[in-house]
Amino acid sequence: MASKYDGVAAKIVELVGGKDNVQALTHCVTRLRFVLKDSSKADKDKLAETEYVIKVIEAGGQLQVVVGNKVDGIYDAILETQGINGGGLVDADGEDAEGNKGVLNTLMGTISGILVPTLGVLTAAGIIKGVVSFLALDNIGVLNPNSGLYMLLYALGDGFFYFLPIMLGFTAARKFKCNEFIGASIGAALVYPAMVNIAATLEPAGQLFGGSAFAMTYYNTFLGIPIVMPGAGYTSSVFPVIIAVYVASKIEKWCKNHIGDNLRGILTPIITLVLTVVLTYIVIGPVLNLIAVCIQVVIEALFNIPVIGGLIAGAIIGGGFGVLVLFGMHWVIIGLALSLIAQNGFDYIMACGGIGPMIGMFQGLAICWACRKNKKVRDLAIPATISQICGVGEPLMYSILIPIKKLFLINILGGCVGGAIIGVLRTKMYMFGGSGLFGIFNYAGGGGVQDIVKYCIGVGVGGIFAIVATLMAYNDEEASRILG
Repeated sequence: MASKYDGVAAKIVELVGGKDNVQALTHCVTRLRFVLKDSSKADKDKLAETEYVIKVIEAGGQLQVVVGNKVDGIYDAILETQGINGGGLVDADGEDAEGNKGVLNTLMGTISGILVPTLGVLTAAGIIKGVVSFLALDNIGVLNPNSGLYMLLYALGDGFFYFLPIMLGFTAARKFKCNEFIGASIGAALVYPAMVNIAATLEPAGQLFGGSAFAMTYYNTFLGIPIVMPGAGYTSSVFPVIIAVYVASKIEKWCKNHIGDNLRGILTPIITLVLTVVLTYIVIGPVLNLIAVCIQVVIEALFNIPVIGGLIAGAIIGGGFGVLVLFGMHWVIIGLALSLIAQNGFDYIMACGGIGPMIGMFQGLAICWACRKNKKVRDLAIPATISQICGVGEPLMYSILIPIKKLFLINILGGCVGGAIIGVLRTKMYMFGGSGLFGIFNYAGGGGVQDIVKYCIGVGVGGIFAIVATLMAYNDEEASRILG
């Protein structure tokens, strides 16, 4: 059935260089993310002037077309009318278009491509888990943890994060052009209950790096090699399964090229799974665990600098996170935060970075008030602010804040102010889920509401700064001229 977005879908594909120039297409909450064979064929200027297009960005090895909340409809229309396959793959056997984009851009594009497909459900699960944790008896005392209502809702919210490696194994396999069920099986092996609970069922067999910050106890061995695992196993983890599936994709490809047709179908998954899971448990996982400990030590050292440590760290993270979002490069930080939450039960990084959407919300409200007599600006500001309140900041950022540059600077400074307060108070985030107003529930945990209170103090201080500075800086005539 024809869609109202069919015309714009055809126009967008034409302006990115046509179907044959599209290596892959995915989308997030507000952006169409194209991986192009030749980015020079894209007409970015005309693309930026196309109906529904808010902004065009080239970052992370992708051409990102920001279309706001129309993204689902336009994406579906492109797939249905332009001959581009679902899942984003156009030429499964073609050269990897990200190969010539540089290491950093390739890394950003890969991680975002793996995490973005889970974003909607991840956000929903995070909100449910946060609300249930907030309402629990050890916080505000509304829900009894032994009640059926609590257990069912918490299973729904926490279940997604617990089994996140299975979800990411599937999306990583799609990204690396590997069998998706091999990817999911690797994730399942990492969260298998007997392995997750190994510390509770076996006596310690030894310890590596004993007496240091890197001490790791192991409970069993594989052919004499210690099987070292994080305290909570690999539940909720991000990077181990991504790297494992990347390795699996190489093993699978080798098997397909070297095993005869008669045995390929059965031997390929056996060899791929056995080698990958063993390598993950005895090499990939422990190495990443050491890296995570190193990062944790650095973060703790920074936050523990007397008097100014939390202030400096919080200001940098709070002010800089929005800039990373601007270029779609924030997924590496989110992945790191998820890994630290899985390892420690909390995270300081996104605790400070989470201030960004709230600063944008306060700015949007201030702009809506200041431009209330200016229909041209008001028609942009109101829907963008509503989107910002729900945690989707690109419409406000690209339609108003960035064009009026001083407002974007205020956004960064507001994040610095609020982030500094959050950092000084050593606020902890316990889950990554909702954003905007819903983000408050990410701080529910630790046996009370103390981190929600700390977060709200940071939001309040940063929000007051953002409102006052925005009202002082905003000029109706200037906004009409720039946005007109």
